[in-house]
Amino acid sequence: MAKLFGKTYTRKEFTRYSGNPSNFAGITPMVYNDGKAKGTSALEVRTGSGLEFTLLPDKCLDIPVLRYKGVTISQQAKNGLTNPLYGQPVPGEFSRTVSGGMLFTSGVLNAGPESVEADGTFHQCHGNIGVTPAENLCARAYWDGDEYKIEASGSMRESALFKHNLRLTRKVETALGENSLLITDELENLGFTSEEFCMLYHFNFGFPFLCEDLKLIFPENNCIPRTPEAAEGLDQADKIIHPEDDFFEHVFFREVSPDEDGWCTIKAENPHLGIGAAISYEKALLPVLCEWKSMRSGDYALGIEPANMFIMGRQAERVNGSLQRIGSFEKLTFRLKLSFYDL
Repeated sequence: MAKLFGKTYTRKEFTRYSGNPSNFAGITPMVYNDGKAKGTSALEVRTGSGLEFTLLPDKCLDIPVLRYKGVTISQQAKNGLTNPLYGQPVPGEFSRTVSGGMLFTSGVLNAGPESVEADGTFHQCHGNIGVTPAENLCARAYWDGDEYKIEASGSMRESALFKHNLRLTRKVETALGENSLLITDELENLGFTSEEFCMLYHFNFGFPFLCEDLKLIFPENNCIPRTPEAAEGLDQADKIIHPEDDFFEHVFFREVSPDEDGWCTIKAENPHLGIGAAISYEKALLPVLCEWKSMRSGDYALGIEPANMFIMGRQAERVNGSLQRIGSFEKLTFRLKLSFYDL
């Protein structure tokens, strides 16, 4: 059944009110035509109940902007939205081109700082998958029985001559009246040898949702600071403060206990705005949770980042023994969910 503002409808009942659901819910293709984003394709998604977000087929079907009931939930870096051509692997350029956003995917060969292999192969900060365009793109909104589904899918290829051949296929799903979206990623190794890989899902909250009113709610967990600066702020790891000039980022790793179904859920609630958000993910393939607190003026952000490694960079992960492998023709499935609700 289609649900909207507390009422449920069959397809036939709903169609009596609206013969074209795209009037308020659906998925609309567009292309940016100005500034550094010029030429970048996008998909605007609306569920009709207050959830609106953008997908970028040219950038791993990531989510640069998300709003709930008119409130911007997502962070955006001061660079703004950039065309993927600006994000090609050039040493030292990541901070000048990264856009941030509600979801910025890092990997598949590297996540964390730049890394250089013994043979000279360069891996840019957070890898290349987040600036890789999708192939076989499919975007549609359609009735499936009495449910009006909205979904987009596509595949991003990470490959090189005589080397790796990895494919990440992403599907993003929601529906009419929903205040949540499901992300399903399938990572496939299409090569004949096993390959090392990194996966990091960089979910970023920003102002006005992110402010000193925000309350973070973690499941039972063990919080480990990454740096001396983070260690000094360990007792405030769950607290959001007002922006401070020259604040040095605090990064924490959390060993989170999953529920009986193997899912971990982290909540963020803003009582002043009356809005809450939840990030849920299956822990089996994403055993590490990173919390990135950037309380710096002008770079104010909170990252909740499920990962399969410790975001140290490819070489350091290898030395640490935390760089995972995917076997020849093996397929791994990652599932994550974003939900929004009223307090």
